[in-house]
Amino acid sequence: MHYIGLISLYAAFGSTLLALFYGGRASSSQPKLARRANLISILAAAASTSALAAAFLTNDFRLAYVARNSARSLPLIYKLSAVWAGQSGSLLLWLLILSLFSLAVQRSCRLRAEELDIPVNAVLGVVRLLFIILLLFVTSPFEVLPDPPHNGSGLNPMLQSLGMVVHPPLLFIGFSGFAVPFAIAVSRLWVGDSDSAWLETVRPWVLLAWVFLTAGIVTGGQWAYSELGWGGYWAWDPVENASLFPWLTGTALLHTLLPKTGIPARKWWCCALIVLSFSLTIFGTFLTRSGVLDSVHAFSGGAVGSIFLAVLAVLLVFSFGLAWLRRDCLREAGSERGSTSPLASAVLIGNILLLLLLGGVLFGTMFPLLSRTLAGREIVLDESFFNQVTVPFFLALVFLMGLAPVLAGSSGGWPGVLKQAWLPLVCGSAVGLYVTFAVGGGETAALPFGIAACGLAAHLRVLLGRQPRFSIGCTLVHIGLLVILVGVTGSSVYTDDIFVSVEPGQAVEFGSYALSYPGLTPRYGVDRYTVGTTLSLSRDGRDVGKLTSEKTFWENRSQPSTEVGIFSTFKEDLYLNLAGWEGQTAQLHLQRFALVSWIWGGAWIVYLGAAMALVGPVRAAKQGKQVKAWGRRTFS
Repeated sequence: MHYIGLISLYAAFGSTLLALFYGGRASSSQPKLARRANLISILAAAASTSALAAAFLTNDFRLAYVARNSARSLPLIYKLSAVWAGQSGSLLLWLLILSLFSLAVQRSCRLRAEELDIPVNAVLGVVRLLFIILLLFVTSPFEVLPDPPHNGSGLNPMLQSLGMVVHPPLLFIGFSGFAVPFAIAVSRLWVGDSDSAWLETVRPWVLLAWVFLTAGIVTGGQWAYSELGWGGYWAWDPVENASLFPWLTGTALLHTLLPKTGIPARKWWCCALIVLSFSLTIFGTFLTRSGVLDSVHAFSGGAVGSIFLAVLAVLLVFSFGLAWLRRDCLREAGSERGSTSPLASAVLIGNILLLLLLGGVLFGTMFPLLSRTLAGREIVLDESFFNQVTVPFFLALVFLMGLAPVLAGSSGGWPGVLKQAWLPLVCGSAVGLYVTFAVGGGETAALPFGIAACGLAAHLRVLLGRQPRFSIGCTLVHIGLLVILVGVTGSSVYTDDIFVSVEPGQAVEFGSYALSYPGLTPRYGVDRYTVGTTLSLSRDGRDVGKLTSEKTFWENRSQPSTEVGIFSTFKEDLYLNLAGWEGQTAQLHLQRFALVSWIWGGAWIVYLGAAMALVGPVRAAKQGKQVKAWGRRTFS
């Protein structure tokens, strides 16, 4: 299989160069040749990835990458996810996804109709060349061992999870998706296109990248929550933050692309945010693969990180240099100049808040490196710093988002906004007061719940048909984010935990629950030894379920892995971790987190809304029509 994979990578390299060569020539026959060469490159990337997957599925331990990340006893689904468990395999997956986006660009009716697919795929081809060169000459997944072992080392137990199956591909789809707007922007600036129509082409790609990146971030949080055993879903880890960076700029870009927002210097804003969004995916890759910052998610340091840093520097200089040279193309025409409408002001304020938030998180993430460089010792900022810096910005942004239907529907300036906003504001104030005096939690809970209630009231008017100038897709995305805010607030403020030692047959009271401990059960596997317990769970004398927690000790690993038990309801989660034992006496860590299920439920509402918002642009692209981005039921 290694020959097929390696030859396919060389074929991808050669055909990508041919596509770039033919795409840059003026002859009428060259675009067809460029598209064919590009298609060969895409198929070659798919063949190379398939060859690596086949090596895992057939236990081909001649490949060093397979021997490091797999074993004969590894379940089939985890053999598949092991393809992207290491550095070179994840780069190959990223190359495959970039290639599929390149195919989508080539097949896009709108881009073909405007003859944009050739220059756009030329830029994407340069990006793909970077990955191909890395895979061929720096970190190849097809390196052959001179003396292959009979069995591999196995996949890290922490990665033997469904989270590993879905989380990295979702992130890479999000990262790759931002390459398409970047390619469109660079290709349009390169030819000096002063028409703003290409911004309409960009927005569906941005929305697609944004929703997949959102899904990647959420599934990563679910994975941490259900597997790591500490009860959290976000730890402000450098690699976690790396996925948040392009999400923040992508959020700003989505709203700036709406033509009727009318913010000043809209073209400049769009180009800057497009470049930043793509550049931050490269920067995040540098953080993940350079070893400059400690992270449980990072790959070991090496040349790959340094190469991505160099690419990032070239990318920023080239992109902003090109924008400066083509600054006349980015000037607004008379009919496109910015306005001072409430919506334009809100989008502008939102962009500034998002960039300030990005700066705060970036500063906190890079502070260990800064302190090591400037002071000679590494200082890591903890979770409290990030919470103090980010929470005010997040709340202000969610408040603006909650009032979006009012801002979009107002025709009387700010007095009109205040006239329409009174009901949502009253609802938010009432909920905030209720939480303060009846529920508890202080302003830490009252303010976020009040903001969420205000936003939900404003958006429910859209669903009830009382606010026509707002789409259902956008409404659902905003509602989903508001529901997530409720879940994050509840799970952060209303928590409880206890450590208890229990004997077999003993019951533990925790809140309204009673848990019966039957004892420990050992279990032996081919390469592991597992100790676990299953507690019977009852409430008000009625059995409601069971909770199982286990610790597994692995033959080739120094640290055990933990499986936690979670009993989830609409109101709260009960969380069980088998912390330790002596004989049959177990030490249990029990925790309660309010409203965690609202986070995951809100995310699904976001996905549904984004899918609905994408339907119109995709359908219009197939029909070769421009998408109207504003008007009745079109703010999506």
